Amino acid sequence: MKKALMLIVIILITGLIVSLIIGIVDKANKSKVAKERIKTLPVFSMRTLSGTLFRSGQIKKGPVLVLFFHPECEHCQYQITTLFKNLAGTAGIHLILISNAEKEAIRNFLKENNLRDYPGVIALADETYSFSDYFGTEVVPATFIYDRNLQLVRYFQGEVRPETILNYLTPDD
Repeated sequence: MKKALMLIVIILITGLIVSLIIGIVDKANKSKVAKERIKTLPVFSMRTLSGTLFRSGQIKKGPVLVLFFHPECEHCQYQITTLFKNLAGTAGIHLILISNAEKEAIRNFLKENNLRDYPGVIALADETYSFSDYFGTEVVPATFIYDRNLQLVRYFQGEVRPETILNYLTPDD
């Protein structure tokens, strides 16, 4: 009886270790694929706040700034509002704001921070939680900067000083 119980415990522990290893390898492979995918602006589609389908292929020329955020995230609030203040009057930059929050929370965030009518802003609701499939991260804020040819210039996970982003984001690239 003791031998049978020990055998079961050993099998369970071995199974757990194997499943953990498989999970780690799978995550590493997904990360590698995502890093390749983000070298150019990924092909993706999401709904705008009005429900219209937006496809990344609609953008033919950059620069493009993709910001993954959450309206309740203080780091996101600071980063986005400061960026917009510094980008006022800058033409030709596509600003894609993506959040997996409720549409109403996103609308309120845009309204409270006077960001609704900013030229070049595309606000998207990630209702299917697919951002990480396209860009390889679930961290907020996450910032992706693409040049005029839609090639990745730089990406940041977590809070980054808006001045740093502005250094990489120029409409004359």
